[in-house]
Amino acid sequence: MIMQVLAAVAAALISAAVCALLVRPVLQRLPEPGGDHDKPLYRDLPTIHFVLVCVVLAGLATAVSWLSLPHYIQPMWAVLATLGILLAAIDARTSWLPLRLTQIAWLVMAIAALMSALLGGSLWVAARALAGAAIAGALYVLVWLISRGGFGFGDVRFAPLLGAAAAAGSWTLLWLSLLLGTVVGGGAGLLRLAKGQREAFPYAPSMLAGAYAACVLMLIT
Repeated sequence: MIMQVLAAVAAALISAAVCALLVRPVLQRLPEPGGDHDKPLYRDLPTIHFVLVCVVLAGLATAVSWLSLPHYIQPMWAVLATLGILLAAIDARTSWLPLRLTQIAWLVMAIAALMSALLGGSLWVAARALAGAAIAGALYVLVWLISRGGFGFGDVRFAPLLGAAAAAGSWTLLWLSLLLGTVVGGGAGLLRLAKGQREAFPYAPSMLAGAYAACVLMLIT
């Protein structure tokens, strides 16, 4: 147990350092979306506070995954703890998930899935990750269609990242992640309604929080 905790701390420090190095240069190079969008510019986001929040969340997320999930899928969860955290933080500030960064995250997640398959000694891990990405993406496409555009398509593109990482662990973790993400998002929506805020709100943070809530639930049960 002590060795597991030490490994989790070491991994958390590495993720935090990687996140600290990534945030500013990535945001300064991201292309702005076309059209007239009333949102903060990406290059203006990386304040000291924004970077610190991303770094702390990356460290905490990594520690949670290392303490609750098998070691061989950690490469995939490291993608969530760095690029996933950054995407969710951008969404929280701008209500926009940048396509370019999401596509990069897909590519890195695919590489991480292959690494996890090698570490786990089975291609079934990669196959399960691919299926999980497809399932999560399909479910969010369905929600997007039902909402008639009231649900952002950026969240649809974000969903496969969560589905891949969660399904690589187990089908139970996948369903829990999707369910708890919905619960967190629903709670956030109700809170906003109670405050009289009826406009659309950033959903990626809730989706990501649901995945890590599922990890905590797996750990304590």
